[in-house]
Amino acid sequence: MKTEGQQLEMFLTVEQEQAIQEYLNNYDFHFRNNKGDVEKKHQVLVENGFIEGVHFENTFTFEENVTETVSLGGRWYGVEEFETEVTITKYQGGIFLLHDIVDGEDGTNKIIKKSTTFYLTSSGKIECSSIVGSFRPVKPATMLRKIAELNESAKDRLVIVNRKDNHFDNAIEKLEFEFPNSVSVEKGSEWVRTYNLRNSYTVDVVTVKFEDGSYIQYNVNSFSGEISINKVYDVETEKLTLQDKVNNLKNRLS
Repeated sequence: MKTEGQQLEMFLTVEQEQAIQEYLNNYDFHFRNNKGDVEKKHQVLVENGFIEGVHFENTFTFEENVTETVSLGGRWYGVEEFETEVTITKYQGGIFLLHDIVDGEDGTNKIIKKSTTFYLTSSGKIECSSIVGSFRPVKPATMLRKIAELNESAKDRLVIVNRKDNHFDNAIEKLEFEFPNSVSVEKGSEWVRTYNLRNSYTVDVVTVKFEDGSYIQYNVNSFSGEISINKVYDVETEKLTLQDKVNNLKNRLS
């Protein structure tokens, strides 16, 4: 990497030249550190049977002699902030492990590769909590096995997700037929709060909404497709006072 710096103004002070050189030195250090880290990880993975594009991806690229404008200095750097042009080796990307997940963001459930960060230990073990489930470093062979297990789990997950979606689609179709006067029948999420807030969670529900603001919320069993009522909100009932409810009860029982 070239150690060049040229202020957009005509002259540089000694302090500005020092700030530029410090920036270039730091940038060069990080570039070389990242490049070396990627090369070492790539070597370890390949030597232990990892296949690029299947078990890992390497997106690290760099371009030499790139000139760009940067802002240096400032109140915490002992020199007034200024802009300058520097010529550097521009780099981006890295090396990541890959494992399968189920993705449905575009409305179609499918298995895709997900990239995840990992680290090498001095003993050649690999640390990747998102695959192993903990920060415990494991041998490369163990990591390969963990990736294979996640990939098989993704296949099972795809079957479950597709079955669940089919049950919800059927429930929506059935409820639309049952409530032709509804303004919408939609799948959504309901927050379930437990005594321990940390254990609270969300569940998928189907909500039938009516023009006056009333709605009925249904649970749909993900395995059997059974539909059950979760909540009913009736605008007219909510308007009743306690005395109205007492009067209704007295009239019903008299």
